[in-house]
Amino acid sequence: MRHSITMKAKMVLVGDAGVGKTSLIRRFVLDIFSDEYINTLGTKVSKIELTVPHCDDVDVRVALSIFDIMGQPGFGELVKETFFHNCQCIMAVCDITRRATLESVHKWISTATEIAGDVPVVIMVNKKDLSSHAEIKEDDVEKAVKMHECASTFTSAKTGECVDDSFNALAIEVVEKAFSTYEARRVDENLKERLLAYLVRKGDFGASKLDIFQIFKGVGYDKIKRELEELDEEHLVRIDWRGPENFAVFATREGEQSLKAWRELPQVL
Repeated sequence: MRHSITMKAKMVLVGDAGVGKTSLIRRFVLDIFSDEYINTLGTKVSKIELTVPHCDDVDVRVALSIFDIMGQPGFGELVKETFFHNCQCIMAVCDITRRATLESVHKWISTATEIAGDVPVVIMVNKKDLSSHAEIKEDDVEKAVKMHECASTFTSAKTGECVDDSFNALAIEVVEKAFSTYEARRVDENLKERLLAYLVRKGDFGASKLDIFQIFKGVGYDKIKRELEELDEEHLVRIDWRGPENFAVFATREGEQSLKAWRELPQVL
Protein backbone atom coordinates (compact mmCIF):
# COMPACT_ATOMS: atom_id res chain seq x y z
CA MET A 1 0.00 0.00 0.00
CA ARG A 2 1.43 3.37 -1.02
CA HIS A 3 1.49 6.30 1.39
CA SER A 4 2.45 9.92 0.93
CA ILE A 5 4.60 12.44 2.76
CA THR A 6 4.92 16.15 2.16
CA MET A 7 7.90 18.45 1.88
CA LYS A 8 8.52 22.05 0.95
CA ALA A 9 11.16 23.05 -1.59
CA LYS A 10 12.50 26.32 -2.94
CA MET A 11 13.69 26.55 -6.54
CA VAL A 12 15.42 29.66 -7.87
CA LEU A 13 15.68 30.60 -11.54
CA VAL A 14 18.68 32.78 -12.36
CA GLY A 15 20.03 34.23 -15.58
CA ASP A 16 20.31 37.47 -17.50
CA ALA A 17 17.32 39.61 -18.41
CA GLY A 18 15.36 38.38 -21.41
CA VAL A 19 16.49 34.74 -21.35
CA GLY A 20 12.92 33.59 -20.68
CA LYS A 21 12.83 32.77 -16.97
CA THR A 22 9.34 34.15 -16.47
CA SER A 23 8.07 32.49 -19.64
CA LEU A 24 9.46 29.12 -18.55
CA ILE A 25 7.72 29.37 -15.18
CA ARG A 26 4.42 30.42 -16.76
CA ARG A 27 4.67 27.52 -19.22
CA PHE A 28 5.33 25.04 -16.43
CA VAL A 29 2.87 26.35 -13.84
CA LEU A 30 0.06 27.64 -16.09
CA ASP A 31 0.88 26.05 -19.47
CA ILE A 32 0.66 29.41 -21.24
CA PHE A 33 3.07 31.50 -23.31
CA SER A 34 3.10 35.09 -24.51
CA ASP A 35 5.50 36.74 -26.97
CA GLU A 36 5.18 39.96 -24.99
CA TYR A 37 8.33 40.57 -22.98
CA ILE A 38 7.69 41.02 -19.26
CA ASN A 39 10.55 42.60 -17.33
CA THR A 40 10.72 41.08 -13.84
CA LEU A 41 11.21 43.74 -11.20
CA GLY A 42 12.82 42.29 -8.09
CA THR A 43 11.49 38.78 -7.51
CA LYS A 44 8.29 36.93 -8.31
CA VAL A 45 7.27 33.71 -6.57
CA SER A 46 5.08 31.05 -8.16
CA LYS A 47 3.83 27.98 -6.32
CA ILE A 48 2.88 24.53 -7.53
CA GLU A 49 2.43 21.13 -5.91
CA LEU A 50 4.11 18.12 -7.52
CA THR A 51 3.90 14.42 -6.71
CA VAL A 52 7.23 12.62 -6.92
CA PRO A 53 7.32 8.82 -6.53
CA HIS A 54 10.03 7.64 -4.12
CA CYS A 55 10.84 3.92 -3.74
CA ASP A 56 8.09 1.33 -4.10
CA ASP A 57 5.50 2.60 -1.66
CA VAL A 58 6.06 6.32 -1.02
CA ASP A 59 4.80 9.36 -2.93
CA VAL A 60 6.32 12.70 -1.99
CA ARG A 61 4.03 15.70 -2.33
CA VAL A 62 6.37 18.61 -3.01
CA ALA A 63 5.06 22.11 -2.30
CA LEU A 64 7.40 23.90 -4.70
CA SER A 65 8.02 27.66 -4.51
CA ILE A 66 9.69 28.94 -7.68
CA PHE A 67 11.58 32.23 -7.35
CA ASP A 68 12.03 34.28 -10.52
CA ILE A 69 15.02 36.57 -9.92
CA MET A 70 15.42 39.81 -11.87
CA GLY A 71 18.28 39.41 -14.34
CA GLN A 72 19.79 42.89 -14.19
CA PRO A 73 23.58 42.96 -13.64
CA GLY A 74 24.51 43.08 -9.96
CA PHE A 75 21.04 42.18 -8.69
CA GLY A 76 22.08 38.64 -7.75
CA GLU A 77 24.88 39.91 -5.54
CA LEU A 78 22.54 42.45 -3.98
CA VAL A 79 19.88 39.93 -2.93
CA LYS A 80 21.85 36.70 -2.56
CA GLU A 81 21.63 36.47 1.23
CA THR A 82 17.84 36.72 1.06
CA PHE A 83 16.83 34.82 -2.03
CA PHE A 84 19.36 31.98 -2.13
CA HIS A 85 19.05 31.12 1.56
CA ASN A 86 17.31 27.74 2.07
CA CYS A 87 17.24 27.17 -1.68
CA GLN A 88 17.05 23.45 -2.59
CA CYS A 89 17.82 23.73 -6.32
CA ILE A 90 18.92 26.19 -8.98
CA MET A 91 17.85 26.51 -12.59
CA ALA A 92 20.34 28.68 -14.51
CA VAL A 93 18.79 29.92 -17.75
CA CYS A 94 20.49 31.26 -20.86
CA ASP A 95 19.26 32.29 -24.32
CA ILE A 96 20.45 30.07 -27.19
CA THR A 97 20.66 33.15 -29.48
CA ARG A 98 22.98 35.09 -27.13
CA ARG A 99 26.30 33.52 -26.21
CA ALA A 100 26.96 36.14 -23.55
CA THR A 101 24.04 34.80 -21.51
CA LEU A 102 25.79 31.43 -21.17
CA GLU A 103 28.94 33.17 -20.01
CA SER A 104 26.86 35.00 -17.39
CA VAL A 105 25.49 31.67 -16.12
CA HIS A 106 28.85 30.94 -14.48
CA LYS A 107 28.58 33.99 -12.26
CA TRP A 108 24.92 33.37 -11.49
CA ILE A 109 25.62 29.80 -10.38
CA SER A 110 28.61 30.83 -8.28
CA THR A 111 26.62 33.59 -6.58
CA ALA A 112 23.70 31.26 -5.83
CA THR A 113 25.70 28.27 -4.60
CA GLU A 114 27.82 30.49 -2.36
CA ILE A 115 24.71 30.80 -0.19
CA ALA A 116 22.67 27.71 -1.11
CA GLY A 117 25.59 25.29 -0.92
CA ASP A 118 25.80 21.96 -2.72
CA VAL A 119 22.33 21.80 -4.27
CA PRO A 120 21.16 20.32 -7.60
CA VAL A 121 21.78 22.67 -10.53
CA VAL A 122 20.61 22.51 -14.13
CA ILE A 123 21.69 24.78 -16.98
CA MET A 124 18.64 25.42 -19.16
CA VAL A 125 19.36 26.65 -22.69
CA ASN A 126 16.08 28.29 -23.62
CA LYS A 127 14.51 29.40 -26.94
CA LYS A 128 15.30 26.17 -28.75
CA ASP A 129 12.63 27.19 -31.26
CA LEU A 130 15.16 29.82 -32.47
CA SER A 131 17.98 27.30 -32.94
CA SER A 132 18.51 28.51 -36.50
CA HIS A 133 19.96 31.68 -34.92
CA ALA A 134 21.90 29.83 -32.22
CA GLU A 135 25.10 31.33 -30.86
CA ILE A 136 25.37 28.64 -28.17
CA LYS A 137 26.47 25.20 -29.36
CA GLU A 138 26.24 21.86 -27.57
CA ASP A 139 30.01 21.87 -27.06
CA ASP A 140 29.74 25.20 -25.24
CA VAL A 141 27.09 23.76 -22.92
CA GLU A 142 29.14 20.61 -22.28
CA LYS A 143 32.05 22.75 -21.09
CA ALA A 144 29.76 24.61 -18.68
CA VAL A 145 28.29 21.33 -17.44
CA LYS A 146 31.75 19.94 -16.67
CA MET A 147 32.77 23.14 -14.92
CA HIS A 148 29.76 23.10 -12.57
CA GLU A 149 29.23 19.31 -12.47
CA CYS A 150 25.55 19.72 -13.25
CA ALA A 151 22.90 18.71 -15.76
CA SER A 152 21.74 20.65 -18.82
CA THR A 153 18.78 20.78 -21.16
CA PHE A 154 17.62 22.64 -24.26
CA THR A 155 14.10 24.01 -23.89
CA SER A 156 11.53 26.23 -25.53
CA ALA A 157 9.06 28.14 -23.40
CA LYS A 158 7.21 29.02 -26.61
CA THR A 159 6.54 25.44 -27.76
CA GLY A 160 6.80 23.85 -24.31
CA GLU A 161 9.51 21.45 -25.49
CA CYS A 162 11.31 19.82 -22.53
CA VAL A 163 9.98 22.41 -20.06
CA ASP A 164 7.87 20.08 -17.89
CA ASP A 165 10.52 17.36 -18.04
CA SER A 166 13.23 19.78 -16.91
CA PHE A 167 11.30 21.13 -13.92
CA ASN A 168 10.11 17.66 -12.90
CA ALA A 169 13.60 16.15 -13.23
CA LEU A 170 15.02 18.86 -10.96
CA ALA A 171 12.23 18.26 -8.43
CA ILE A 172 13.10 14.55 -8.43
CA GLU A 173 16.74 15.43 -7.71
CA VAL A 174 15.63 17.59 -4.79
CA VAL A 175 13.60 14.73 -3.31
CA GLU A 176 16.41 12.21 -3.75
CA LYS A 177 18.95 14.55 -2.18
CA ALA A 178 16.61 15.28 0.72
CA PHE A 179 16.19 11.57 1.44
CA SER A 180 19.92 10.90 1.11
CA THR A 181 20.70 13.73 3.52
CA TYR A 182 18.06 12.50 5.94
CA GLU A 183 19.34 8.92 5.87
CA ALA A 184 22.94 10.06 6.38
CA ARG A 185 21.87 12.19 9.33
CA ARG A 186 19.89 9.32 10.85
CA VAL A 187 22.92 7.03 10.57
CA ASP A 188 25.02 9.54 12.51
CA GLU A 189 22.31 10.16 15.09
CA ASN A 190 21.75 6.43 15.51
CA LEU A 191 25.46 5.85 16.12
CA LYS A 192 25.52 8.59 18.74
CA GLU A 193 22.49 7.10 20.49
CA ARG A 194 23.99 3.61 20.40
CA LEU A 195 27.30 4.84 21.81
CA LEU A 196 25.60 6.68 24.65
CA ALA A 197 23.30 3.73 25.39
CA TYR A 198 26.28 1.37 25.57
CA LEU A 199 28.14 3.69 27.94
CA VAL A 200 25.09 4.13 30.16
CA ARG A 201 24.80 0.36 30.44
CA LYS A 202 28.50 0.14 31.38
CA GLY A 203 27.80 2.45 34.30
CA ASP A 204 30.71 3.46 36.56
CA PHE A 205 33.02 0.97 34.83
CA GLY A 206 32.99 2.95 31.60
CA ALA A 207 34.44 1.55 28.38
CA SER A 208 37.95 1.47 27.01
CA LYS A 209 38.82 2.20 23.41
CA LEU A 210 39.22 -1.56 22.84
CA ASP A 211 35.80 -2.27 24.38
CA ILE A 212 34.11 0.25 22.08
CA PHE A 213 35.72 -1.05 18.91
CA GLN A 214 34.80 -4.62 19.77
CA ILE A 215 31.16 -3.61 20.12
CA PHE A 216 31.05 -1.25 17.12
CA LYS A 217 32.90 -3.37 14.59
CA GLY A 218 33.05 -1.97 11.10
CA VAL A 219 32.74 1.67 12.18
CA GLY A 220 35.83 3.76 11.44
CA TYR A 221 37.98 5.20 14.22
CA ASP A 222 37.55 8.79 13.04
CA LYS A 223 33.77 8.47 13.00
CA ILE A 224 33.57 7.02 16.51
CA LYS A 225 36.08 9.55 17.84
CA ARG A 226 34.08 12.43 16.32
CA GLU A 227 30.81 11.21 17.83
CA LEU A 228 32.39 10.70 21.26
CA GLU A 229 33.95 14.16 21.18
CA GLU A 230 30.55 15.68 20.33
CA LEU A 231 28.99 13.80 23.24
CA ASP A 232 31.80 15.07 25.45
CA GLU A 233 31.21 18.68 24.32
CA GLU A 234 27.53 18.24 25.20
CA HIS A 235 28.60 16.92 28.67
CA LEU A 236 26.81 13.62 27.99
CA VAL A 237 30.02 11.59 28.38
CA ARG A 238 33.44 12.15 29.90
CA ILE A 239 36.52 11.11 27.93
CA ASP A 240 39.53 10.09 30.01
CA TRP A 241 42.53 10.30 27.69
CA ARG A 242 45.29 7.85 28.59
CA GLY A 243 47.62 8.66 25.73
CA PRO A 244 47.45 10.24 22.25
CA GLU A 245 45.30 7.40 20.87
CA ASN A 246 44.06 5.63 23.98
CA PHE A 247 41.12 6.55 26.17
CA ALA A 248 38.27 5.42 28.38
CA VAL A 249 34.78 6.88 28.25
CA PHE A 250 32.12 7.24 30.94
CA ALA A 251 28.48 8.32 30.63
CA THR A 252 27.56 11.31 32.79
CA ARG A 253 24.33 11.84 34.72
CA GLU A 254 23.28 14.30 32.00
CA GLY A 255 23.96 11.57 29.45
CA GLU A 256 21.67 9.14 31.26
CA GLN A 257 18.90 11.70 31.39
CA SER A 258 19.32 12.66 27.73
CA LEU A 259 19.21 9.05 26.60
CA LYS A 260 15.85 8.56 28.29
CA ALA A 261 14.58 11.51 26.27
CA TRP A 262 16.04 10.13 23.03
CA ARG A 263 14.65 6.61 23.30
CA GLU A 264 14.18 3.67 25.61
CA LEU A 265 17.33 1.76 26.52
CA PRO A 266 17.85 -1.14 24.11
CA GLN A 267 17.53 -4.67 25.43
CA VAL A 268 20.58 -5.81 23.52
CA LEU A 269 23.53 -3.74 22.32
